[in-house]
Amino acid sequence: MDTESSRPEHALFTREGDWCIPTAYTTGPWRTDAMHGGPPSALMGLGIHAALLPGEQVARVSIDLEKPVPLVPMQTQVTRRQVSRRVAHLDVRLLTEGGVVASGRALLLLGQGPVPLIEVETPELPPLPPTESVAPGSSSAHDLPLIFHRDAIEARFTTGDWSTPGPSSAWMRMTTALIAGEDTNALSQMLAVADFGSPLSQRVQPGTGQALINVDVNVTLAGTPTGPWFCLQTQGDVSDAGIGLAVTRFSDAAGFLGVITQSQIVYAFARS
Repeated sequence: MDTESSRPEHALFTREGDWCIPTAYTTGPWRTDAMHGGPPSALMGLGIHAALLPGEQVARVSIDLEKPVPLVPMQTQVTRRQVSRRVAHLDVRLLTEGGVVASGRALLLLGQGPVPLIEVETPELPPLPPTESVAPGSSSAHDLPLIFHRDAIEARFTTGDWSTPGPSSAWMRMTTALIAGEDTNALSQMLAVADFGSPLSQRVQPGTGQALINVDVNVTLAGTPTGPWFCLQTQGDVSDAGIGLAVTRFSDAAGFLGVITQSQIVYAFARS
């Protein structure tokens, strides 16, 4: 059995100069040599956070996960395109020695301070369930020694669970640092769990050897994340051709944050 002392440092990555070295905590559920979508998304969030100028707010983050992200050293490259005085775009790429493995874009807006708002009634958030309700996230299909969604994430479900298809809602948080020895910013914390909108919204029947795998993560923000807990309330649908869409309303303890959308394709895997 794994012991804490035999595990890698309790972080998704360690830093060596400009390079981020992934630990086993980044591992995804389908391949032992590829990451879950959460860690590369969080790493791009770190690059976005570092590029923000005073007063800028992140309004949208779109991340393309077109192929498996390998467990190899990588670095973040961020390029700014200033559209106007109050609007800017960031192009973000994760680079390995072999080239680009993931890319994304962020829309940044420069605010002008508080504005008067009318009072509207907003849906109440489900309360954070107690510790004993934590879902372990383990199954025969996910029996790797370390895996991101089981060992680096805490999930407390308010409806559904990992194994139940259909709409689910859960409070989620990272339980590791993003970079060993460094504080993790709230944007990276949010992007680390944003990818879970896809598995929590599944419409595929269990036991069929099929799942819907997302190829992107699109986050549109109405507020500024504070974390560390985020509530994901999911809904999914899929066409007869096997093309799916996951839509997630997400919030943190401070209130509603925005909407996550993810495009999905059918993935066939070996049943145990």
